[in-house]
Amino acid sequence: MIYALFAVLPACLLMIWLYTRDRLHPEPKRRVLSLYVRGAAIVFPAGLIERIMLDSNTWTWLTELNVPVVLVTGFFVAGMVEEFLKASIVERGALRRGWVHTPIDAIVYAGATALGFATVENILYCTHGGVATVVLRAVTAVPAHLMFGIWMGSYFARVNEDPSARWKAYIVPALAHGTYDTFALSTNWLADLILFGYLLFLLEGSLRRVDRAIRPSRRRPQRVS
Repeated sequence: MIYALFAVLPACLLMIWLYTRDRLHPEPKRRVLSLYVRGAAIVFPAGLIERIMLDSNTWTWLTELNVPVVLVTGFFVAGMVEEFLKASIVERGALRRGWVHTPIDAIVYAGATALGFATVENILYCTHGGVATVVLRAVTAVPAHLMFGIWMGSYFARVNEDPSARWKAYIVPALAHGTYDTFALSTNWLADLILFGYLLFLLEGSLRRVDRAIRPSRRRPQRVS
């Protein structure tokens, strides 16, 4: 039970941080919560799809070409399945409902979806992995999910001006996730070092995107919800 509580804490703190970025015109909490819950709900379907993909012979041709298993798992299984499911939730649950008015809105909704997913996934890992897993994932996997969501939201925010941004909102987070998993699944110090540098790269890019997204929202009229 203690592990489960500590597993939830990082996502909650990050959600508070993201939600409070838009201080003047924050999104309705019930809407943000609905995306968070939907993100949490897709963990088990995503896991089932990934298991089916791993157990099938779908990717045999890649391994026969000497493509490392970690690349196949990271990019074509975990990255693609999880980020595509998250993106579909954001598109259908927020964009098509007209909830997105400024770039920060899209980032908040995408981040909430990502953190909902990260919460349940973290509980599953931490209740079996112990203290070390709790601490490690609190500073790596959970923030990484949020950063994938921030990048996703930044692309969804540009859909009206740039139609190609829609597919980028699916592909770019999937590639970012696949890159993360490739190094995280590797078992050597060099991969760990590269992963650390990669997380810093994602962090800098995410903060820049949030900062740029906040600026238009400051000029938005107050919305009654």
